[in-house]
Amino acid sequence: MITKKQKLVLNYITSFHEKKEYSPALEEIRKHFKLASVSTAHFHIKKLIESGFLKKQYNKPRSIDIYENDKMVSIPLLGLVAAGQPIEAVENKETIAISQNKIPRSGEFYALRVLDNSMLDENINDGDIVLVKQQNTAENGQKVVALIDNHEATLKKFYKEKGQIRLQPANKSFEPIILKKGTGLAIQGIVIDVIKNDKTLQATKLLPQQEIKKLSTVPVNKIICGDAVNELKKFPSNSIDLVITSPPYDGIRKYNGFVFDLHATGKEIHRILKDGGMAVMVIQDQTKNFGKSLTSFRTITDWCDSFGFKLFETVIYRKYGAEGAWWNKRFRVDHEYMPIFLKGERPQYFNKEPLKIPSKHGGKTMTGGGTRLTNGIRIATRAITINPTKCRGTIWEYLTAGDGTRLKHQHPATFPDKLPYDFIQCFCPPDGIVLDPFVGSGTTALAAIQLERNYVGIDISDIYCELAKKRIKEEGAINRKLF
Repeated sequence: MITKKQKLVLNYITSFHEKKEYSPALEEIRKHFKLASVSTAHFHIKKLIESGFLKKQYNKPRSIDIYENDKMVSIPLLGLVAAGQPIEAVENKETIAISQNKIPRSGEFYALRVLDNSMLDENINDGDIVLVKQQNTAENGQKVVALIDNHEATLKKFYKEKGQIRLQPANKSFEPIILKKGTGLAIQGIVIDVIKNDKTLQATKLLPQQEIKKLSTVPVNKIICGDAVNELKKFPSNSIDLVITSPPYDGIRKYNGFVFDLHATGKEIHRILKDGGMAVMVIQDQTKNFGKSLTSFRTITDWCDSFGFKLFETVIYRKYGAEGAWWNKRFRVDHEYMPIFLKGERPQYFNKEPLKIPSKHGGKTMTGGGTRLTNGIRIATRAITINPTKCRGTIWEYLTAGDGTRLKHQHPATFPDKLPYDFIQCFCPPDGIVLDPFVGSGTTALAAIQLERNYVGIDISDIYCELAKKRIKEEGAINRKLF
């Protein structure tokens, strides 16, 4: 199902193609529909590709094409399959629209979403969808979905050898799975096509693939230099209490040429958080041509819809003591968003006492206006004594002028020292672990040290890793006054 706007975009592309025999560029689509940014046009194109109305050849200009007169058929999307080590087989009730031209005339078919990159050399990446023809036999060299011991599914190349079956990855960083005679193995089907995930396709071009070696425990109180997604994949599941981070977004700051995938980061953060664990993101949106990029809102929706996070709350971080960004024909921007994500049903730890603020009328006895019930009747008023403190609301003010040291501000994008301090007090138990996957100058790690919690910091830049380590060494003494 596509939206009305996406239908209009499809009609425009079809008409444009008929007149000029090539497709419009994203900028032309943006201008035609007066969209706020090219990213909005890209979003509609992506949805049309996923729905089977368009196809795209990557790394080519004007590469959008139309499935002309193609009949679309629904194929069951049964769940996930590991291209690396086997995972438990999962079956969902979803379907995916596929062009009938992609499917042979006979047979039963289904689709699976791929995890990991062990089939990288066959151009099958983490996040791609494979189209599978259901059958219980395979020839040597075919890509198969295999079920091991009746519950673990994996995607590999199949080889029948003397006395054994070899399930071979297409990535030298991964080991083959050798199954001796008598091991339970059932071929579930052979791969006949791959539907590319454009996000993972871009990510694999940005960074070289590395062997993922799983860790048995979290490497606490360390700064790790590496790509956040690759490093988080090594962490054991359900091991982190709290994540606080401000990811690079919208290219607002040049970050030594690196590019980041917030979708893949969110996926790993959800996996490694404990049940009841929290993730806090500090983020804003780029303004371009008088329009906001909406990256913050899209990321919130993506993390909740894709991975099962709950949006616990969105707090506004209001800056004072500095001018903030401003323009002649716009309001001055003096805030950022701080969405708080919850994994599970309820927070495992929530201590709001350190965050309470003075009540304006604390200690006074006052008579309220009464409470109006749902039926409209107002109950009698009563005199109450106002508490001296009250729970903090959802607008948190932090002084930015003069915050931190000269060493801290060698990083181009920092948040106040007290910001992670407040979240750690509220959401991380005394023996917990705080993670910042984009640790930058190390502010989150320093706050954890001050509060005697464990920390882990990750950054892709060796320059910033060394900066964070230096700050921890020079400023990390417990009980040092930060503010």
